[in-house]
Amino acid sequence: MPQFTFSRARLRAWGIPAATLVAGAGIGVGAMALWGPAGTDTAQAMGRGATAGGGTQTVTVALQTLEETVDATGTLAAVTSSALAFEASGEVTTVNVEEGDTVAEGDVIAEIDTLALTASLRAAEADLAQAEASLSNLEDEADGTDASDAQIEAAQSQVDVLESSVEEAEDAMSDAQLVADIAGLVTSQPYEVGDVVSGGASAGGTDAGGMDTAATTTTTASSGVTIVGQDQWTVSVSLSEADVAEIAEGDQVTFTADDLTDPFFGVVTDIANLPTTTGGSATYAVELTVTGTVEGLYEGTSVDASIVTLREADVLAIPANAISTTDGASTVTVVGDDGETEEREVTTGGTIGAYTEITEGLTEGEQLEVTVMASAGTTDGDDAAAGFGGQFRGGELPEGMTFPGGEMPTGQAPGQ
Repeated sequence: MPQFTFSRARLRAWGIPAATLVAGAGIGVGAMALWGPAGTDTAQAMGRGATAGGGTQTVTVALQTLEETVDATGTLAAVTSSALAFEASGEVTTVNVEEGDTVAEGDVIAEIDTLALTASLRAAEADLAQAEASLSNLEDEADGTDASDAQIEAAQSQVDVLESSVEEAEDAMSDAQLVADIAGLVTSQPYEVGDVVSGGASAGGTDAGGMDTAATTTTTASSGVTIVGQDQWTVSVSLSEADVAEIAEGDQVTFTADDLTDPFFGVVTDIANLPTTTGGSATYAVELTVTGTVEGLYEGTSVDASIVTLREADVLAIPANAISTTDGASTVTVVGDDGETEEREVTTGGTIGAYTEITEGLTEGEQLEVTVMASAGTTDGDDAAAGFGGQFRGGELPEGMTFPGGEMPTGQAPGQ
């Protein structure tokens, strides 16, 4: 199996419980320096603050899941949203929903007084009935002259106009109720009982005499009631040319947010073909879509996104620094049940970040002795152990969101 090392993105590893780490002499923060905390490059960890001295660390060989990710930060945006305002005129008489409430499609948010609307409809219907009667009389008395035909044509035109007036009045009656056209969270609701609206504009209340009691304020449809859908979310991020070359549509994404305890998941759904250049630096817009139903998401929330570019599941892997290579032969120090050590040759597979797959020479559960370097500062054993194999942000991979067979997505593995 060819070896290939990915050093640009962040490494994540599962499956090395802290209980499997047996502390050796003089470790302290040395454990962190050897493998580094989650997301820290091994060489970088050892290169900073290392001092003379150190000791050995005994670790248990175990199956692991290793990842490479490209990380970015973006903002949550709802896929669906709606802006509503009254299209009819009248005084607001009922308000059923306030800002922060959740509504279902078809819920009545607010209503206006229909008295004037009803009167307008009845008047339009009466005018139409009179015009239709006049047209009927003219048609009965038609004598075929040009004058008679002109009178009938004019009467028909009046009927057409009044029919439109009736339809408009009927529409206005239906517009007396402001109805939610999608389900979601109400993020803006400016209407109050007593407000007077006029064709999408809201005014202050009026007193019994009809005089304005507050300065008139205009509220357009876009600044009226706003509903944000809660079932579909996207996150837009910008990636450099080097990072965007590592990802592909369909790649799994893990999201975290400061306000949420657990991670949530998604996929890459769109990658811009053309870059945006700012100050000589080119970036590509990438759209990530949240999968599943996640509670507690809000429009505009900042989230961290880790796009999985490579994932190897259930592989026997050990820290690369546990392997010594001389004249092309790779060896490790194995600790027996009696505490005695032996040098054993192993066959290695691919290297992913700070870990190397072992294809022959070791079995799960065996112990390895690794020399560590002491670092500046002190850390207790529990903190040191926390640097090994931390769980992937406490969450499982989303159901159905794994790469087939743990293989890298197409085009991501050089030399294959």
